[in-house]
Amino acid sequence: MTTYTWTDLLGRSYDYEPHMAVPIANLQIATTEATTFAIAEASRTLGTVPSLPEAGIAAVLYRSESSASSIIEDIMVGPRRILEAEVARQDEIRDPIAERIIGNLEGLRDAFVTPFPATPEDYLRWHRLLMEGHPRLEPHQIAAYRTSQNWIGGDPYGPRNAAFIPPPPEDVAPLIEDLARYTARTDIAPVVQAFVAHARFEVIHPFVDGNGRVGRMLIQHILSGRLQIPAPVPVSVPWSNHTDSYINNLRAFQNGDMDRWIEFAAMSIVDAIQWMHTVEHRVSTLITSLEQRSRSRGNSVAARVIRDLPTHPLIDAETVANRYEVSHQAAHEALTRLSEDGVLGERSFSRRTKAGRPRRMFANTDLINLLSEIITM
Repeated sequence: MTTYTWTDLLGRSYDYEPHMAVPIANLQIATTEATTFAIAEASRTLGTVPSLPEAGIAAVLYRSESSASSIIEDIMVGPRRILEAEVARQDEIRDPIAERIIGNLEGLRDAFVTPFPATPEDYLRWHRLLMEGHPRLEPHQIAAYRTSQNWIGGDPYGPRNAAFIPPPPEDVAPLIEDLARYTARTDIAPVVQAFVAHARFEVIHPFVDGNGRVGRMLIQHILSGRLQIPAPVPVSVPWSNHTDSYINNLRAFQNGDMDRWIEFAAMSIVDAIQWMHTVEHRVSTLITSLEQRSRSRGNSVAARVIRDLPTHPLIDAETVANRYEVSHQAAHEALTRLSEDGVLGERSFSRRTKAGRPRRMFANTDLINLLSEIITM
């Protein structure tokens, strides 16, 4: 171990020892019987991921994973604020906390479709999408590796009594290159590769902020690239409901117990996919009931609005007109009909324009309530 000296803002000097990470590009892991079973069960369950013919279900899963990943970092707002942040215009009042979750969503979408294997430049791009405009980061800290020592837990003034001290800043770039070589391999079970890569990213902690969220994007990138699944597996949902277990098992990896971490993470996959099936059923059932309630059929504007509600739960006449390339009058008539049929209800946008007038929006209350509920299922 190499010892470093830290002098904090209070003038106190003391020695500390950052984690000295060894390369993992050629890592081979021998797992216990229990962990081998968990890997096999997770791999089997990944084969049952819903095909998601309804694109809107995939949108729900993207929102769920990005919201849950943010909750792990104590960044949380209700779904209405998130949905409003998605559709807010430049002339409307901003919601910085909700926009941080939208940044997570944008990074996740990019990570999921980034060609496998991702490169360090891809990690930097995901970080930019996540952190752009963050109020507590300087521009040079976004999409850039840290240039100073960081730590987790303990004293806010320095690494004394920290729960974990990541590698020194000069080691970050070569460790990230080594991680990229590990994630490019195809001789490792995708489940093992995804979760070792995530835990390793957490060990390196390459950014000033946003490490956990970018590291969880890396999981989705590997599973997508190796298995061609149609949407993110929202593993952050069970983790957000059991954050202490997630963190404790990450600490086990940092302390050298890879087996314990892999077993925990693999079983989280099983939980997440069971959750996916439940969400698919509940959302599909709700949309079917709304279609039955509506007088609109076929490929009418109103019928298309209903089918697209999981993707676009909060709408107004302007967005409907633009989305389906119809006149404003046709869009207004479709929303009026859906309102009369009890499919949509009119609601005020909580944001206001600079002129002080909020937009009138339409939404289905049952769907909004379902989106609120499913994160904590």
